[in-house]
Amino acid sequence: MITLIMKKNFRMCFYALLFFVFTSLPVKSQIPVASPREVKTEKGITMQPDSKMQWMQDAKLGMFIHWGLYSGPAKGEWYMENAGIKPLEYRKFAYPGSGDQYFDAKDFDARKWVSLAKRCGMKYMNMVTEHHDGYALFESHYTNAFTSVQTHNRDFVKEYVKECRAQGLRVGLYKTLINWRYPGYYDVTGTDCKPNKFGYVTDPAHKENARRMKEELYCQIKELMTQYGRIDQLFWDGGWIAQQGSDADGAYFWEPGKFLSPDNTWQVNPLFQDKDSVTGKPLGLMGIVRKYQPDLLANPRSGWCGDYTCEEGGADVKGDVRAGVVEKCMSVTSAWGYNTSMEDPKTLVSVNRLERIFADCIVRNMNLLLNIGPDRHGDVPHLVEQRLLEFGDWVNAHKEAIFGTRGGPWNPTEGKFGYCYRNNVLYVYLLGGYMDDNFVLPSLNKGMKVKKAYHVADGQKIKFIQKGQIVTLEGI
Repeated sequence: MITLIMKKNFRMCFYALLFFVFTSLPVKSQIPVASPREVKTEKGITMQPDSKMQWMQDAKLGMFIHWGLYSGPAKGEWYMENAGIKPLEYRKFAYPGSGDQYFDAKDFDARKWVSLAKRCGMKYMNMVTEHHDGYALFESHYTNAFTSVQTHNRDFVKEYVKECRAQGLRVGLYKTLINWRYPGYYDVTGTDCKPNKFGYVTDPAHKENARRMKEELYCQIKELMTQYGRIDQLFWDGGWIAQQGSDADGAYFWEPGKFLSPDNTWQVNPLFQDKDSVTGKPLGLMGIVRKYQPDLLANPRSGWCGDYTCEEGGADVKGDVRAGVVEKCMSVTSAWGYNTSMEDPKTLVSVNRLERIFADCIVRNMNLLLNIGPDRHGDVPHLVEQRLLEFGDWVNAHKEAIFGTRGGPWNPTEGKFGYCYRNNVLYVYLLGGYMDDNFVLPSLNKGMKVKKAYHVADGQKIKFIQKGQIVTLEGI
């Protein structure tokens, strides 16, 4: 990784501040200007302004944690649905009678998780508070809720949030909308049960069952937004109905916007509604979130457009510098919740792969949210911890060219190089496929001069020649 420091208050680096310097010059910029982020209003909720998005863009790297009852059988977070295990049978993993599949959580220590994230250079965390299996890791007072407070007398979310704050990391929560404990999820109208692995068939009673599932969600999102102090990020998941269509397609049911509709077929009981302080109207999901957490950043998976967008999975990061705020989320293996692949060095993502994916995110102005799956005891598998710490060594060695930067000012060339900047510093990422000894930068603005160039990791100087607006780095 190479750094150039420029005169005229411009040490060329990533991407968002660069064009403000250029447009103030009397000459036409030779460097492409990014399209401004679109801040729009949808369903009565306005996306957060750039000023509230800045912390996330600066943070760049976060830790995602999938941990719950599914950690007991060690077959991933979709085990309940994949195996068609009905709710009463699935509950057994919360109790000692399930033997070596018991989610005992005996080693859960939020300090260890947060400390690991911090040692790896991560600036924020996001913990699954409840996955699609409907087991909540927090205290909930909904009549049908199934929680860790009931089974373990512990509010794991409370412990996690407290420790994030103690160690100075931003706090994120994951919350699913769907809940496999409710057969009505597959048959919200009670007239057309969709295919499922639990053996549910069409039943008029499913409509009321689905309404109660929605009601539980409303109760719990208010609890999450009010019981733990400031929350910085909310990762919605599971907005689709009967695991069909898109999250946006399910918005008619969940009502993710500012207000509830009095005409909606699935009414939330007034006991579990929250009201707008100005109009007195009952609030929708994001209406509740904005009321209690006005600075929180939410993704689009509730069916509302979101403050930022997601790119999920371990595929290569390709294409141009992204518009808006984009977070890539991926796991250290093919699974998100704990399974035996997290104990196998052959199935864990390699350190080189992590470095490359993160670099590809940085030069495209994206964040990386990297997932781990602790085991049923609450321990991070040793191999996962070691892999993250090795990755963290690279992150910490190059932190100057990571945190607080913006992607650009030019689009990357796939597999070869890309750029990021901060103020008047430009960082050049060589991505493995660039084999030449010299490197020619795209044309600079008139009047811009390079002051010095050096390797980020060790500060070693790099020779360069500047002829007008063309800069050539030599002997790289």
